[in-house]
Amino acid sequence: MSGTGHGPDNNKLINMQLAAGTAIALACAAVLFAVGEPFPPALAWLALTASAVYVSFLLLQRAGRPWNLAASHTSMGLTGSAILTAAIYLTGGILSPFLCLFFITLLSEAMYSSEKTYTLPALLAGYIGVTAGQYSGLLSQPVTWASHIYASLPATALIAGITVTYLVITSYLSHAILDNLRERISSESEAKDSMLRRFSELNATSQLGVLAHRIAHDLRGPIASVSGYLELEAARERTPEEAESLKDVTEAVEGMVASLHGITRFGKPGGSSCERVLLSDLMKNLVGIASFAPKARGVEFTVSDGEPGLSVTASRADLQQAFFNILKNAVEAVADNHDGRRVEIRIRREGRDAAVSICDNGPGIPEETLKDIFRKSVTTKADGTGVGLLITRDLLIRNKGDIKLRSGEGGGLAAVVLLPADQAAAPGLKG
Repeated sequence: MSGTGHGPDNNKLINMQLAAGTAIALACAAVLFAVGEPFPPALAWLALTASAVYVSFLLLQRAGRPWNLAASHTSMGLTGSAILTAAIYLTGGILSPFLCLFFITLLSEAMYSSEKTYTLPALLAGYIGVTAGQYSGLLSQPVTWASHIYASLPATALIAGITVTYLVITSYLSHAILDNLRERISSESEAKDSMLRRFSELNATSQLGVLAHRIAHDLRGPIASVSGYLELEAARERTPEEAESLKDVTEAVEGMVASLHGITRFGKPGGSSCERVLLSDLMKNLVGIASFAPKARGVEFTVSDGEPGLSVTASRADLQQAFFNILKNAVEAVADNHDGRRVEIRIRREGRDAAVSICDNGPGIPEETLKDIFRKSVTTKADGTGVGLLITRDLLIRNKGDIKLRSGEGGGLAAVVLLPADQAAAPGLKG
């Protein structure tokens, strides 16, 4: 009856052990009171006392009070050791039939505790104290069946030495075996959870990859026709104003082609070449672009840079697409606000990472939805598919980054992007 319980399963085991100890102690008390000789009457009263002690610990354990922690289990172990030591003294000392309870106590301790306690030292001290005291005559012998052993020092030393050795071995091996089993179970559980998460991600990525390739395939034909038409128009004579407009349209179509190329890369390793990107410049440029969207009219954008010069090494194209997707979602989230529409970008360092938070004061997303938002195509938009966030996460992951969504402090939604920060600032870089 010892050890330090951890978690509901361990507490359940302790409760079961205390209940079983109470029942056994009461049964022993009843038998001893009925039988009497050759056991001394004190043994029956000890069994009754033990049952009362076990009931007290059981009630405290179930009450779940703050006292019921490591100190309580240490107290249980020391109290149990004292009761068993008294039982050993009253039933023959070195040859007591209750010595088996020492071993049961150590085994049960190892079952619900991976920590070493004072139980083994207490049991050894009690056993050695009783044996030495009865051998030397300092303690009386309530029963006489061990007197022949105590009459011989070699026999006493041999039996006591073997018992002590086996107690130590039992404690060490039971802890070692059960700790090893716990580690294997924990490792297998972590591996299973990791495989399930990876399977979920791969399954989502596979489905989105098929969808992305289908979209790209359907759009390639029309875009190729538009590109051919623009080439024909560019070959004709045009006024400077018409030529400039045609150039703008051509650049827009080229951007669409680049976006299609990005879609077909979704879910695949690798990406554009990496370069150092100054986050403050990147975000200011993206805010400038996003502010031209029709839905962005009246939206108040703010960019706060907690560490000027903070940069990352990543694919600029991937970051532009990922952050633009997040900004677009934030703008759409505040579109129906009547008391001001705000999107705030905060740039700061978090340990070894650069953190970019994009917060809006929109309606936010329920916590239940946030838990599954990256597990499947979840969306809160009436015409949404939920694909955008998964593509955004894929773009960030391929650049050793990640994205986390949480409810804002004052409402709304906060998207936090983490990327490995460059060790040295690069003030001359442009985003």
